[in-house]
Amino acid sequence: MKHLKMQTPVGIVFLSALLFLTSHAVAAELRRITFGYSSIGPMMHGLWMAKEIGAFEKHGLEAQLVFIASGPVVIQALLGGDLQAGLAATSAVIGAAAKGAAIVAVANMASRPYHRLWVQPEINRVEDLRGKALGITRFGSLPHNLTIILLRKYGLATAVNMRQFGDTVGIAAAFEQHVIAGAVTSELRVRVPVKVLINLVDLGIPYSTNVIAVQRDYYRRSPKVVEAMVRAYTDGVAALKNDKAKGLKVVAQYTRYTDPKFIESQYSDSSNYLDRIPRVEKAAVAPILEFMEQKDVPLETFADNSIVDRLVAEGYIEKLYPKN
Repeated sequence: MKHLKMQTPVGIVFLSALLFLTSHAVAAELRRITFGYSSIGPMMHGLWMAKEIGAFEKHGLEAQLVFIASGPVVIQALLGGDLQAGLAATSAVIGAAAKGAAIVAVANMASRPYHRLWVQPEINRVEDLRGKALGITRFGSLPHNLTIILLRKYGLATAVNMRQFGDTVGIAAAFEQHVIAGAVTSELRVRVPVKVLINLVDLGIPYSTNVIAVQRDYYRRSPKVVEAMVRAYTDGVAALKNDKAKGLKVVAQYTRYTDPKFIESQYSDSSNYLDRIPRVEKAAVAPILEFMEQKDVPLETFADNSIVDRLVAEGYIEKLYPKN
């Protein structure tokens, strides 16, 4: 009985080896970065979308996204070198820079506060909060700053207490137990009656919610990497706005929520409020600086818009959106 030998053409072997080596070479060329983000709310959707559509790889990066429950903690991780970039509350970045931290914002998420004041059913006016407590994630966080700005507007800055619970899950639990009268946040997922008393966007206050921040030294050493991050993020925002079906899937994937109405609400906030051009605008940070009693601090102290301005000048962002 003859044994037949399987012979593989030399060309196929060579081609297979070439493809194998090429794929590994491409992977090796990707610059690895760790990118932290501070919530599972709408302002993170552009970043998630960038990851899921391969925008980081498109620009030569291999990005690991890491969830860290608060903006100030993201800043700590960034300063400690555990992150190459962080998406955190603008107020936290400005506060850290004001204290001497060598960090800089290179892109903005939204320039209007999309948050709402959620309250117990018996609260009918802002004045009804007098003597009660509102929940926040952490002191120095975005919800904390927006809560204070809101209370100041109504003359209740010293009449309402604030309690920190670490994250929105803790706030929800405190709300259900009537430990707090309400909270300023984008969404409040609770199993008891709740109502929206105020949409902060209706107050007409410009406000920079979140920014992408990096260490200044890292920016100096790796300017092309930082620019790639901003380009990838900009791609993600455009994809989110242009492709609702994909956007809804990504929101559901990262939030792990299953309620279609809630997912739709979250997507609506991000698609409506995320800036197409992620420039850190002076008017949008003015309320934060005033809150910190540092209204005369130059924008360049904590922000660098050069990458975004370059993308605008070359028409990069404009090309991401279909012309009507």
